[in-house]
Amino acid sequence: TGKRDFLRSLEKKYQARWQEERVFEIDAPPRPSDPFVTADEVRENEPKWMGTTPYPYMNGSLHVGHAFTISKIEFNTGYQRMLGKRAL
Repeated sequence: TGKRDFLRSLEKKYQARWQEERVFEIDAPPRPSDPFVTADEVRENEPKWMGTTPYPYMNGSLHVGHAFTISKIEFNTGYQRMLGKRAL
């Protein structure tokens, strides 16, 4: 159980850090002070990206294929953030 306890301690540590730093939270862009700024101009200045993936149905055991599917969205979201987009 030592290995499990170590992994659980890491999980709690980094989940607390992510919550404190709001790593996985994205705020909407602020409203422009100019009332004549169009929505298209806001989208151009504040690009966004959102990825979705279906959650695994529990009609069987979870397996590495589920992790593979979810990892595609996780990696792409990180890449889009590196490009400067507000990514979820």
